[in-house]
Amino acid sequence: MARVLIVDDSSAVRAYHASILLGQGHQVDLADNGYEGLEKFCAVDYDLVLVDINMPRMHGYDLVREIRKNERGKKVGIVVVSTEAGSNDRFQAYKAGADLYLVKPVRPEELERVCVMFSRAKGGSNHDGGA
Repeated sequence: MARVLIVDDSSAVRAYHASILLGQGHQVDLADNGYEGLEKFCAVDYDLVLVDINMPRMHGYDLVREIRKNERGKKVGIVVVSTEAGSNDRFQAYKAGADLYLVKPVRPEELERVCVMFSRAKGGSNHDGGA
């Protein structure tokens, strides 16, 4: 299973994504802004980071760029999950270093597929003996 960090300023979105992933057995940590997300990322080894774009204190694109500066950040999967559906939004996310761009609302099976994909790409979870 994957260890996932969800960074979104909406408590409803965080709760929705967390409930899906926890229900599938993934480990989930939550952050409600980019600064908190960056702090948590620097303290824990994640398989995947889900990032909203429009957040207070630190924009999602800035968070992605900051994560990618970190040595572990070069290997972690980063998926931008946003209500913004324009091609320029996607371009900016990929330019910042995102691996994938999803538009809200994300279907549960799509979110699970993304977590499994990034967990396997990293060689499976290495957290708590693979639990």
